[in-house]
Amino acid sequence: MVRKLLSVCVLAASFLFASVPAFAQGGSATSTISGTVVDSSGAAIPGASIEAKNPANGTVYSAVSSSTGTFTLPAVASGSYTVTVSLQGFKTVVLNNVAVNVGQAPTVAVKLEVGGVTETVVVEGAAAIVQTQSTAVSSTINAKAIESLPLSSRNVID
Repeated sequence: MVRKLLSVCVLAASFLFASVPAFAQGGSATSTISGTVVDSSGAAIPGASIEAKNPANGTVYSAVSSSTGTFTLPAVASGSYTVTVSLQGFKTVVLNNVAVNVGQAPTVAVKLEVGGVTETVVVEGAAAIVQTQSTAVSSTINAKAIESLPLSSRNVID
């Protein structure tokens, strides 16, 4: 009886440990948007409201800058976002077309200028975002690229 119980425990443990690498390969379909908020003199601005909105589906992510002026929007789905940074007493800054891709975390630097509440600064044609958090190289493959892969036939069994 003890031998049978021991066999069942060993079998259950082997299934448990064999499934862990399978979960590790799944990866994540999201990324993060991070950055800093400073004033015109380069001093950090705490308490600024950051909002990232995907115009294609209306998804909104929000955060508040820390005491060092940094912020992070975690688990952001891939797509193109409009990032809005605002704080009372400063002009609102709008960054259009911030690209978020799987495995690539964009970092944005926002400089707020002193101004009225109703003034807004819109940044068009932002510079290319450089990924500085890791040395990994990745890219997003869209459906068109997958469909154009060369196959000997379109039969899924081949």
